[in-house]
Amino acid sequence: MVEQTDKKVKLRERKAVMDSAVPLILGFVAYCIAAVSTFSIPQLTHVHLDQIAIALLTSAAGLLVIGLGYGSIVLLGGVCSLRIAGLFSKLTKTRQLFDPKEEKSLKLRRTLIEKSHLIYLPLVLFFTSIAIGWDIYSIIPARTSTTATKTATTILPTTRHTVLGAILRSLNFFATPQHANAVLFSLRLTPGLIAITLISGLVPSIALPYFRRFKIVGINSGPFHSTILFTVLGSVVGFSIVISLLQIFYKVLYAGAPTSYHYALIVLVGFSLHYSAGTYIGRSKSESIILRKIANGRYDRNRIVILDRKLNPNAEDIDLRSFLRPQLDGG
Repeated sequence: MVEQTDKKVKLRERKAVMDSAVPLILGFVAYCIAAVSTFSIPQLTHVHLDQIAIALLTSAAGLLVIGLGYGSIVLLGGVCSLRIAGLFSKLTKTRQLFDPKEEKSLKLRRTLIEKSHLIYLPLVLFFTSIAIGWDIYSIIPARTSTTATKTATTILPTTRHTVLGAILRSLNFFATPQHANAVLFSLRLTPGLIAITLISGLVPSIALPYFRRFKIVGINSGPFHSTILFTVLGSVVGFSIVISLLQIFYKVLYAGAPTSYHYALIVLVGFSLHYSAGTYIGRSKSESIILRKIANGRYDRNRIVILDRKLNPNAEDIDLRSFLRPQLDGG
């Protein structure tokens, strides 16, 4: 089963590249729009900027983002995912039941599950990146005056004198540039946008390989009081993110935001599309890696249980009721 899957990985990746053609093209279009529409305004024409050069530079960064998306889902979603699943189960005191799906089930759900990856993931990455960027912007104190700077330094010295502060400032794409040199500004801005896109895509890269080829059931979930607590906290955090996004779009679209916002948001759209395309292309590879690791027994057998008889010879002897005894005995 694993050998047959490996033979089809390359064919699936070729088909995935064809399916990813639309977001790949839209990403490059977004870079061109960002360069032309931003650096053609009268305030920036005096630097004699070659808009094509900026578009090419940003497109090269987009190619890097595609590679990062592919590498993240292969590394995190394939090579390291079973270890992450075992660690998660150990921390939450649960067990994960894995049941690989047959090849036939993929065709029946291809439109709803496989192709939807290219629709919802760019949206998730874009809005998550904006939320992270705005949080970083809010952490760093504004330099409005000498007194304000001294006060801010006293309150939050880490944003000015530590390595963490330097990293946060490099990721702060909502900050207004000190000088209107569009070339230098774009060169400083692009790495921060790439880093934030990568941060936003870490969790999806771990989770995506399991939606299509595996059926997973969690045993012994957390007790009701902790479940209620985390549900309430999750709702509060979710509402705060929505409110922050509304505030961001109000300031960007209606409050006369600087032109740097315009460039950053459009480029972020392109990076989200390209990162998603990279994960889409690499998902089959990550799935095959997971299957190979399961077949070779390279997983935490105390926390991960394989129900497939071909991959686990002892699957017939598994008594699912035995997994519930520790929870029942605990009251």
